[in-house]
Amino acid sequence: MTTLGSFLAGLETIDLPDGAPPVCETTAEEIRARFAPRCRIRRGGRGGDLAIAVKGGPGAAAGLSFRVGRDGRAILSAGRAHHLFAFFSWLADTRSGEPLARFRERRVFRPAFLGRRPVFDLYFAQSGRTIRGMDREAYVRAMARAGFTHLEVNSLAAPEPAEEGVPGEVYPRFYTYCPALDQFVTSFLNRGTYPAEYLRANLERLEENAALAARYGLVPSLTVFEPRSVPESLLAKYPELRGCRVDHPFRSFQPRYNLAVSHPLVQRHYRELVRELLRAVPEIGLLSVWSNDSGAGFEHTRSLYVGANGSAYLVREWSEEDAVARAAARNVTGFLRLLLEAGREVNPSFRVATRLEPFGPEREEVMRGLGRGLDVEAATLLAAGWDSPYGHPAYPDCEIGPFTLYNHEFKPEEGEEIRRLARRGARTHVLHAHGPVNNFEPLLHVPAPRLTFEKLSALFRGGARYLAHLGGLAPPAAVPLDVNAEVTRRFLFDPDLDLEATLREIAEAHAGEEAPVLVEAWRGAEEAVRGFMPNPLYFSWGVWYRILTRPLVPDIDAIPEKERAYYEEHLLATHHNPHRVDLARDVLFTLMTPALAAKTVRRIDGNALPPLDRALGRLEGREHPVLADLADRLAALRCFMVTRRNVAAWIANVHGYLRAGTDAARERHRARLAEMVESEIANTRRLLALLAEGKTEILALSGHRETTFIYDERLPDHLRRKIRLMKEYGDLEPRIDPDYMWRTRAREERRS
Repeated sequence: MTTLGSFLAGLETIDLPDGAPPVCETTAEEIRARFAPRCRIRRGGRGGDLAIAVKGGPGAAAGLSFRVGRDGRAILSAGRAHHLFAFFSWLADTRSGEPLARFRERRVFRPAFLGRRPVFDLYFAQSGRTIRGMDREAYVRAMARAGFTHLEVNSLAAPEPAEEGVPGEVYPRFYTYCPALDQFVTSFLNRGTYPAEYLRANLERLEENAALAARYGLVPSLTVFEPRSVPESLLAKYPELRGCRVDHPFRSFQPRYNLAVSHPLVQRHYRELVRELLRAVPEIGLLSVWSNDSGAGFEHTRSLYVGANGSAYLVREWSEEDAVARAAARNVTGFLRLLLEAGREVNPSFRVATRLEPFGPEREEVMRGLGRGLDVEAATLLAAGWDSPYGHPAYPDCEIGPFTLYNHEFKPEEGEEIRRLARRGARTHVLHAHGPVNNFEPLLHVPAPRLTFEKLSALFRGGARYLAHLGGLAPPAAVPLDVNAEVTRRFLFDPDLDLEATLREIAEAHAGEEAPVLVEAWRGAEEAVRGFMPNPLYFSWGVWYRILTRPLVPDIDAIPEKERAYYEEHLLATHHNPHRVDLARDVLFTLMTPALAAKTVRRIDGNALPPLDRALGRLEGREHPVLADLADRLAALRCFMVTRRNVAAWIANVHGYLRAGTDAARERHRARLAEMVESEIANTRRLLALLAEGKTEILALSGHRETTFIYDERLPDHLRRKIRLMKEYGDLEPRIDPDYMWRTRAREERRS
C-alpha cells in the first residue's frame, strides 16, 4: 500500500512557480531533507512529481490542501504563505502513514486560527535575547513549525539599551525590550539624537530577522512601547513638544517625557519613522503598540504612573474628568490611525493593534475609534483595565490574572464583542500564554498540555480567530520536546482532536515503549501545576525580584550591603525600595498579605508538591533521553515551587512575628522560620546539584552577562553564596525597618 510517506520518499522532482515566495523553497528543502534526498527542486518547472504553491496574497482564503491527481502528480498549496510550512510539517508528522488514496480527491484543511503571532518574544527579540546557545534560524523554523504566523523582529542588536540614567535608578533597564521606532530609523526631527552606528546595528538586526521570517513564510511584526520617552537633548531643542511624564517615580530618579503626539511636528515625525522603517522592510505587516508602562504612555490617560498629565494641546486644566477621558482617547486613536496610514503608504496590508489594558476611563472611547485596520489586543473584552473574569482554575482567591497558562477559559460572550469589532474591520488578537513568558520563569519548559488544550478549545469555541501569544518558544536546542507547543500545533489543523489519544501519539513518537510513563509524568506534573498557588508578580517576574539567589533570612537588613551586592546589583529595586528588606512589598505595592502567604504555604505543601513527587518517582531511574530530560525539568520545577513556598513562609512568619501579641505566638513564628531556612538551604543544594550535572538546560542563562531579566553562568556561585549567608544569618530575630523607604543614598553611603 502506498502511503503519503512512501509517496514523498519516491519524489524525483518538486516544482515551484516563478515568483513563488521563499517559503515554497524552504518547504521543498524540508521535503528533500526528510524524505527524498535525491529529489530535484525546479523553479518555474512543470510536470514534476509535486508542485508547491501559495495561491493568494494576504487577503486570500486560508485554505490548505494536498491533492494527488489521476496522473500521480501532487499539489501542496496554501492560501497564505504563513501557513504553508506548518501545514506540511503537520501532514508529515501526523498523516504520513495514511493511504495515498485518501489524498486523491481535493481535501481542504482550514486552520483553527487565522493568525497566531508572538508578542514580547522573550528569547528571540526581547529581554532574554542574550540566552546562551541560541540558534536563531532553528528558532524561527520551530516557530513556523509550531503554527506561528508572525515573527517579532524589533530587537536591539546590543545587550543593553542606549537609554541613559542617573546613579542608583533602575529605569533604564526597561528600555531593553519592545524598542520604539526611533531605535531603528530617524526623522527630520530627531536626526542625530542617537549614534548612527547604534541605529544602523539595530536596523540590520531587524532586517536579518525579517529575512528569516520570509524564509519560513512568517509575517514580520513589531511590538513597541509608544509613544516612548525621548532624550532630554531633543526636548531641549523643542521644548514646546514635551508630552507627558511616563516614568515610574519609585524606580527612576530622572523624569522621562515623551513627545506631544497631538502636535503637527510630532505627527510628521512619526509618519516619517514608519515610512522609513517600512521602506527598509516593506514586508512588516503589523505594529503592536503597548503603552502606559516601561517609559511610554499617552497624555492625560489615568493609568500613567505619575498620574494623568501632558502638554497644553489636548485639554484645559479645569476640564471635567469625562471630557479629559474623551480627549485623551481620541488622541490615542488619532495617533494609531496616523501610524496605520503611514504604513499603508508602503504596505497596503499593514495593520496596527493596541493593548486595551492600559486604558480605564478612556477604554470605551478608544474602542469606538478602532476599525478599518486598527485592531485590539487583549486577554478579555469583558472587563476594563487590568481586571479579568478569569483566574486560577483551583483557587478563586488567587489573583493570577489572564496572562499565564492558568487562564484556561474564554467565555462565549467574548465572541459577541469580537464579531462586533470585526464588522468595523478591527481584528481582536486574544492574548494567551503557554510558553516560557509569565510561566515559571526562568524555567525553560513546564508541561501543561491539558491547560493548553482547554484554553485553545475555549478560544476556538468562543470565536477567537487571531491569537497573540505572550512570548514565543524556548530555544529548541534547549527544549527538545515542548509538549504545550506540540498540542497547539496539532490543534491548529485539527481542533476536534482527541487530546488523550494525541498525547499518547506524541509520547510514542518521542519515547517509544516508554510512552505510557511519559504520559503519566505529564499528568502528574500538570496536577502539581494546578495545585500550585502562585503569587502573580513573583510568578511572572521572579527573575527581576532575584528570589532564586537572595538569602531568605528573618532580617535581610542585617546582612552587610557589600555581602548582598551579588544579587542587589540586578534586583529591580532602588536603594530606598522597601522590597530590599521586605518580601511582602515592592514600592507601594503589597505583593502578598501574611494571611494569603500562610494559605499559599499550605496549598503548595498539600496540593502541588505531592503530585510532583509522584511524577518524579515514576521517572526515577529511566534512561530514555526524553524521560531523563523531563525528570530534570520536573526536579527544577520542584525547586522553583519550594522557593516560592519559602518566600510565602517568610512573609507569613516574619510579619506574623512582628504582629504577634504573645511570646508563644512569636516562638511559633520563629520555629516556622527556622524550618523555612533549613528547607531553602536544602532546596538550593538540590538546584546546585542539577546545574552541576549539566545534562539538561533547565534554566535560561545568558551567554553574555547577567541582567535584571536573565541570570548568567555565575548562577551556581550566587547560589553557594546564598547558602552561606542563610547559614550565617538564618537564626536572627525577625526584623523589618518600617522607615526603609525614607532612606537616602547619601546617608547610606556615609553609614557604610
